[in-house]
Amino acid sequence: MNDFAVDVQGLSKWYGNLKAVDNVSFQVHKGSSFGLLGLNGAGKTTTFKMMVSLIRPDSGTAIISGYDVVKAPMKVRSHIGYVAENPAFYTRKTTLETLRYVCRLLDVPINDQNRRIDYVLGLVGLTDKKNALVGGYSRGMRHRLGLAQALLSEPQVLFLDEPTLGLDPLGAKSMRELILRLRQEKEVTVLMSSHVLPEVEAICDMVGIFDHGHLVALDTIDHLRSTASNSLNIEMVMAEPDQQVAQALRLLPGVNQVEVSGAKLDINAIKNEDLRPRIMKEAVANNANVLSFGLKENSLEDILLHLVASDASDLPEQRSGLIPTSLFRLIQNNRRD
Repeated sequence: MNDFAVDVQGLSKWYGNLKAVDNVSFQVHKGSSFGLLGLNGAGKTTTFKMMVSLIRPDSGTAIISGYDVVKAPMKVRSHIGYVAENPAFYTRKTTLETLRYVCRLLDVPINDQNRRIDYVLGLVGLTDKKNALVGGYSRGMRHRLGLAQALLSEPQVLFLDEPTLGLDPLGAKSMRELILRLRQEKEVTVLMSSHVLPEVEAICDMVGIFDHGHLVALDTIDHLRSTASNSLNIEMVMAEPDQQVAQALRLLPGVNQVEVSGAKLDINAIKNEDLRPRIMKEAVANNANVLSFGLKENSLEDILLHLVASDASDLPEQRSGLIPTSLFRLIQNNRRD
């Protein structure tokens, strides 16, 4: 039995002379969550649109819930939910009229429409807005309505394009909790494309990082953190600024860089040995009054910027130490000869 809700193999898309997506392959397990990341123009949105059958790939395959996006696009659409970055609705329709209209488009049985509508409205917190005109909705409410309409088909796979972009902190938190609840209660597979990296970290089990049409990394966030750099980042906070301590640490073998920000030192050191005891000993020897000292984890933003920092002509394997060795074969296979 196939355990993958999404199976993408060799997917490519051309726009004129530009190859927007170049031989991309990945798989997403049923019930898991996957984040597509990259800078603008990296190819993630084009990949997203091919997976939901909005645009046709030029080569390769995408199997969603067991159906090919090219051979059976309507079957794919009946098994997925899709929330666009900026959900648009008829402003003169009420919430109820909007969802009934979507039910008809989805061929939801008439005798099941009210149950599904009541369920999704309760889930997204819009039950009291059932008879309100959509034209009066705030951005956050439109996002919630977008999620509600995407859930009417009772999808096996949910595609979310920038689900929290433009929302206030409370709205973003509410959307994140909804997505996690869907995974837990309905075992929905979630794929999301987002620039809001903390949201991706909170929701996704795995991420794929795109750069110039290529999938340059595919891994869990924790594993990317541990392997995405060949150096350690250490933060030291002193009671007061002390340039003498900073200069002494710069002279330590194995210390690459020391950045000073008031009483805080950001120290970058080689990774093949743990220099923390030596760094602390040197700081104390120079009369530093240390308030805190510890490793700084690479954030998802750090990882993303490292991986996409090189010029498009650079080979991924030349980006020293930035990509786990286990991913080299994947990346090399995804590169055009």
